[in-house]
Amino acid sequence: MHQWRPLRILCVGLQDNVGRVVTTNIQCWGHEVIGFPIARTMEVEREANGAFSVLEGDILLYDVDASIPFLRREDGISPSRQSIFVASGQRLQASLTIALSSRSVSRSMLEQIGAVALLQMPFEMGHLQRYLSVLQRLLLAAPRQDSGITEHEKVRVLVVDDDINLAHAIQQCLLYESGYEVEVAYNGLEALEQWLDWYPECIVTDLIMPWMNGYQVMRCLAVGAEHMMPGFVVMSALPSLEGPRDRLYLEGKSVAYVDKPFHVEHLLHAIKQVCAE
Repeated sequence: MHQWRPLRILCVGLQDNVGRVVTTNIQCWGHEVIGFPIARTMEVEREANGAFSVLEGDILLYDVDASIPFLRREDGISPSRQSIFVASGQRLQASLTIALSSRSVSRSMLEQIGAVALLQMPFEMGHLQRYLSVLQRLLLAAPRQDSGITEHEKVRVLVVDDDINLAHAIQQCLLYESGYEVEVAYNGLEALEQWLDWYPECIVTDLIMPWMNGYQVMRCLAVGAEHMMPGFVVMSALPSLEGPRDRLYLEGKSVAYVDKPFHVEHLLHAIKQVCAE
């Protein structure tokens, strides 16, 4: 397994007391923090057309209130990286992005900037600490030798939905079928914790959930689980709005969609489909 190491956190746009409090707490948790001012439009254009230096990090903490988002996601570097130009003439690159804001931010905006989570200010530092703890485990995760299945073992399925009754109903339906081991999680961050502890082959996930939505979970695993990416069955009542448009991190991944409400046979077929792929 990989040894523990501190994360490099790149903080962009965090200023005044908020920036100092966030930076102090992250350093107390044992991580490295580097702060940057936000880039403005002319500076971004100038740096985009000229020479620049690149600074690599693990997590980008990005204050979307500081300016119009200038995050450049999937810009030819890698589908699993995001980058941003800052006023110092550097381009920052990080594996995962956490957005901060004092206002509401749409899911489409979070998807546009590649954010795997949104912390609405003011927020509890314990929430940020939990995000960083789970993402650190994910980024440092090593392949487990015992996680592969054989023809005699049951397929591991993780059901993720903040509707507790629905999650347990799906669990019971799958357990009634032969060939499945089933666990449940009730939000996106808990789903990542379950994956790290259990390594399921298939994740059946709702789309709109606390902590992380379904696509944010998928983005995280596309970065931290490339060696053993699970198949995904996405449950959504908004299929026309939630298709996989421009989600390059899902290219080559096994993903099926089931419209809510659904018949259990449709769900079983989708699970078998992604597991076979």
